[in-house]
Amino acid sequence: MRHATPLLTLAVFMLISSASAAERLTSFEVVARGAYRVTDGEKTTGTTEAGEVLTVLVTDQDKVWVQSTRGIKGWLERGAVTSLADAEAIYSQLIRAHPRNPVHYERRALIWLHSGQTDKLLADYDQAVRLGSKNPMVYVNRGIQLATQGEFDKAIADYDMAQRLGVAEPYLFVNRGVAQLAAGRADKAVEDFTAAIERGEKSASIYLNRAAAYAEAHEEIKAIDDLAEAIRLEPKNVAAHHQRGMVWQAMENWDKALADFEQALRLDPKHIPSFSSRGFLWFQRQEPAKAIADFDRVIQLNPKAAVAYNNRGYNRQLLKKYEEALADYDAAIRLAPNYVLAHQNKAWLLATCPEASIRDGKQGLVSARTACELGQWKHWPDLKTLAAACAEAGDFAQAVQWQTKVLEMAPEDERVEERKVLEAYKASKPWRDVP
Repeated sequence: MRHATPLLTLAVFMLISSASAAERLTSFEVVARGAYRVTDGEKTTGTTEAGEVLTVLVTDQDKVWVQSTRGIKGWLERGAVTSLADAEAIYSQLIRAHPRNPVHYERRALIWLHSGQTDKLLADYDQAVRLGSKNPMVYVNRGIQLATQGEFDKAIADYDMAQRLGVAEPYLFVNRGVAQLAAGRADKAVEDFTAAIERGEKSASIYLNRAAAYAEAHEEIKAIDDLAEAIRLEPKNVAAHHQRGMVWQAMENWDKALADFEQALRLDPKHIPSFSSRGFLWFQRQEPAKAIADFDRVIQLNPKAAVAYNNRGYNRQLLKKYEEALADYDAAIRLAPNYVLAHQNKAWLLATCPEASIRDGKQGLVSARTACELGQWKHWPDLKTLAAACAEAGDFAQAVQWQTKVLEMAPEDERVEERKVLEAYKASKPWRDVP
């Protein structure tokens, strides 16, 4: 771009679905109140334990047919069990009586799992682990919760332990692959998704997952192959067409990218990610009017889409619609006050616009400093914007100071342009950004 500032944001949408082991627990519906006899109608098939989680398979008036994780099956009096949601008192009593038994904490955690009380769930799983639990599902389910909270390294450690304890089903590798990808380890994610496929996971989502990992690892051709397989399995999968379009886009194969985005939109005329990605593609092809039309559509479908306002604003700026561009940056900031790029764009426009009626050095300084603060003063485009705002405000000494810092931080291929800007400030000339 003209002044080496990344003024548009391309939102990345990757379909990553995890086969959560927690979902397997939804069928465990009741808890045994104590030790009760289970029968097949004639003879005893076993005895329940207090606090044992049972699956109800059949109900018949005052009886339920249950199955336990220990393999016990049969009829049980309905009064011998209670719902999981009402079982807290049972587990609290068992924990008071046997505080060193990890099983009671493991089972009570299921209450918190189903009621969404994550802090209590993690506390019970943590205590079960401290007490030496060797139940692999404790580690699987704790890993899922930790991943949900962004604790990816801890989640991966739990999935590793579950594998050591014998879990080898595809869902474990899917979940760990998702965590690996989120933690920035695309190569490890590829290994896990491949392991899931080798173990029989053949859904479209697994190929979407692995494609996302391949794309992150810059192995775009392999990503394209996986996305083609996902589309073969589910031809009407909107996300698969969109994701493949984004890979083509990263490869600068505009025609194929456009074809996939348009197919996604034929399948779902309100698919926001495809409008957003196509809008960015039009920008890349230097067709700002078409980009604006797509970002218009994103905003119509989601009036709170701050990124779309920012992106529309920059394309309006390219068309010299400066007032409209400024209004879009302001809208983006109202929706997302910590949106660095919108503050940066606003500051640059206020500092460098060719039209004097738009320029405002004082307000430009406010926006530029906000961008720098939000970016922790680590990014040279933010500092470049601050230098431009200082120059517009007449403080050329500060402009030279900040632009000198920019020159130190900018990539080698940007420094020729940045030296020109620095020389302008040394000559007490503000910079003008002419599209």
